[in-house]
Amino acid sequence: MAKWKEVSAYTGEAVEEDAPTNNAGSGAVSMPPDAMMKKKKKKLLDARTKEYKAHQARLEASRKKRMEQRKSKFVEKVKESLNDFNRESFLTEDNLKVLRSIVQSKQNKPVKMKDGSMKVDLFTASAITKVYDAIQQKSNKEKFDRMLNGTKAQFMKIADFAFKSVKMK
Repeated sequence: MAKWKEVSAYTGEAVEEDAPTNNAGSGAVSMPPDAMMKKKKKKLLDARTKEYKAHQARLEASRKKRMEQRKSKFVEKVKESLNDFNRESFLTEDNLKVLRSIVQSKQNKPVKMKDGSMKVDLFTASAITKVYDAIQQKSNKEKFDRMLNGTKAQFMKIADFAFKSVKMK
């Protein structure tokens, strides 16, 4: 049997080859050219396993660490000052001004009372402002004003009185 030597076409010298072109021993090259490598499947974490619980503990620890880094004195001061703005009970609003703005803009608006707020329509606001403007005595105006800024029940009494006494065209 004859032995053949591989010779370079450019130089004519023998070519020394370290490894054959199809080196199956390395594991990276498959022998048949059309063979496909097997893809590794990703291992899914099942919530019932110990690995998942360990994974969850790591996630929560890292989340807690991030949240602690984000906290600063400035943020805490801002949060404290925001709580001061939510004190609507200290804000007094003159409901007569709101009723006049309802009449002027012809839009329903909420009116704040001691026991909550309620929306007032144009017809009611118009009747109440006409009655208020018609009152002559100062003591009656003060009482009317107190009831107007009082509870919802007091406001409804004023509205009923206004509807009885005002004749709309």
